[in-house]
Amino acid sequence: MAHVTRDEAAPRPRVTVLMATYNGMAEGGAWLDEQVDSVLAQVGVDVHLVVSDDASSDETRAHLEARAAVDPRISVLPQREGKPGVTGNFLHLFTTHVPDGSFVAFTDQDDVWHRDKLSGQLALMRAEGACVVSSNVTAFESLPGGAVGERRLIRKSQPQRAWDFLFEAAGPGSTYLFSPDAHAALVEAVSRLDYSEIGVHDWYLYALARARGLPWVIGEEPTLEYRQHGGNVQGANSGAGARDARMAKLRNGFYRRQFILTARAALAVGTFEPRRRRELEAILGELEDQGLAARLRFSMRWPHIRRDRVEGIKLAAARVLGVW
Repeated sequence: MAHVTRDEAAPRPRVTVLMATYNGMAEGGAWLDEQVDSVLAQVGVDVHLVVSDDASSDETRAHLEARAAVDPRISVLPQREGKPGVTGNFLHLFTTHVPDGSFVAFTDQDDVWHRDKLSGQLALMRAEGACVVSSNVTAFESLPGGAVGERRLIRKSQPQRAWDFLFEAAGPGSTYLFSPDAHAALVEAVSRLDYSEIGVHDWYLYALARARGLPWVIGEEPTLEYRQHGGNVQGANSGAGARDARMAKLRNGFYRRQFILTARAALAVGTFEPRRRRELEAILGELEDQGLAARLRFSMRWPHIRRDRVEGIKLAAARVLGVW
């Protein structure tokens, strides 16, 4: 009789992977299939892929339902109610997944996961005593005909700052992995909030997790290939086009509104000690007040508002100049 070690006998971690889809049949569904396959091929874990399709006008839902019919590891949810949009769809997935002891991850519909993405992140979570982990990614340009263009590291693992979570996400949401306890705590927090005006789901959940004091680690090792193409809803935030798009959102007030909504949500559900709560209240006041004095006070916080200090200086300078 073969000897079975304790590790071999132990059940593998269960991970529920949440995928929001919309018109995912680019390249005849090849990108979608490549991502689904990379999720289902994860080593060292048992995966359940749960899909919410956002009223696609192509064959995305039918394609995934056909796959689900022959693979019990895939579930396709009924069409959700409410305003269409990637943020609402991901938060719908996150909050309607009843905590069941599984870890919870997000995935986009067109990336490619490394085979050890989840097992490596679980190891990092254990080693660091974290409740949530995310990571850097390798972005690649997807060209017509299946060719691959430029590849580059997208680094999001700079040291976390006191208030970075009010102003940026912890990297692409497709890299997020939540412990069962973290998922349950955040579902409870989101249930107390109105997120109808929130524009970026991964940033929002990073902020709520930090506000609740959940330890979050951003890993240095890239865990996936981050496909860049003309249909990206959220891209790699690099290059002249992305820079211009971010500046337009600063100028039109989108980001200032998101900063304010995020700070209010953090105050509503956060577990801050009194001094830190007073500082957050002061930051919120500085964001709401468009006067020069408030903008100058805010600018002094530049070392604490972005993980990349240069980006912190730029954001603070733009505030002083009245760009946002």
